[in-house]
Amino acid sequence: MPKTRIVPEPFDADAFAPYGECFALRDLDGDRHEFAATMFNGRDHAELNVSVSRAKPQTADFAVPALERHDASAQTFAPIACGRWMVAVAPTLPDGGPDFENLRAFIMDETVGVCYAPNVWHHPFVCFDQPAEMLMLRWDDRTEADTTWAQAPAGVDVEIALP
Repeated sequence: MPKTRIVPEPFDADAFAPYGECFALRDLDGDRHEFAATMFNGRDHAELNVSVSRAKPQTADFAVPALERHDASAQTFAPIACGRWMVAVAPTLPDGGPDFENLRAFIMDETVGVCYAPNVWHHPFVCFDQPAEMLMLRWDDRTEADTTWAQAPAGVDVEIALP
């Protein structure tokens, strides 16, 4: 089977809308913007996990061996220190798994945050150009139920091109 090569595209809020929400950062004219994203929590006993993710910049095209989702929680990413970064999402197949071959990748900048809706298959945080720090919010109960992983099926070879 041939390799599927995904070329990241400029971020488009309408194209991302089936997978979650986006919100503006840094250019807010000093106003407070409350409820910028819907932080859904499907488990009363879960705690809000506020963490900082750090990443080194991706310097070459890279394979997508697995995708993740959070069945009972939204997940928000907001750049703290960042240049370009990537959001990659996949539709859900009828069997519930991710559709690796229809993965879609978007290039973000430091002025936009995203909130993945629950059950959205996505690639982990990736940055380009410079090391990055990202604020992450998710409702967790510290069990394996927090994150579901899916490996690419045999014969499915997906690569994301360096933008």
